Amino acid sequence: MKKIFFSIIIISIAFQSNAQFLNSIGITAGAGLGNQKFYFTDPLAISKKKYVPVLNGSIFAEFFTRDYVRWVTEIQYDEKGSIDKQSDKSYPNKLRYLSWNNYLKFRYELFNIIPYIMIGPKLEYPLVQGVTSPAVTGKFLPLHVSGAFGGGIEFVSYGNVKFFVEGFYNPDLMPAYIRPELHVRNINFELRIGLKYEFVGKKETCNTPTYVE
Repeated sequence: MKKIFFSIIIISIAFQSNAQFLNSIGITAGAGLGNQKFYFTDPLAISKKKYVPVLNGSIFAEFFTRDYVRWVTEIQYDEKGSIDKQSDKSYPNKLRYLSWNNYLKFRYELFNIIPYIMIGPKLEYPLVQGVTSPAVTGKFLPLHVSGAFGGGIEFVSYGNVKFFVEGFYNPDLMPAYIRPELHVRNINFELRIGLKYEFVGKKETCNTPTYVE
């Protein structure tokens, strides 16, 4: 399954690089808060856990040179989890994922900054499962899908290297853990900073009058 996951990522990036114009590449690093919801079936109940600090980091490629719409594809290391606080004890849960993210990016250029919003799915593969909640008795799914909704600000500069800050809300779109008696969904709030190298800037045009003798 791991080999299949990496093969899909490599093929997709290669296809996109050939099929459409590569605008920029970059890296991000950040931190946030993770939480989980436990959905019990017998009896029916929803248990929301306590937040836990999480880290993330990524490499990405941005496609298209349009003013208002871009496509971003990204490989991300992403931590998730919670604190399961019960009457007698607190149980820390920490999951480490490798995810493949694809976003539509809607942007608007101002004089000093470029605000934008991003939305898209994340395909997530668990690298490490460090879950101590007594209710969790098996493995989390080898692949599951979450959604990312957020935005950021890119700071205008005259060079090819651009700096930006972003924030995301990242809820699971399907359970990450499925058993007949229990489903678990992850929820993350992420803040991150990044640098990107832009290959081609805006082309300036100059209209020169033509004189006819």
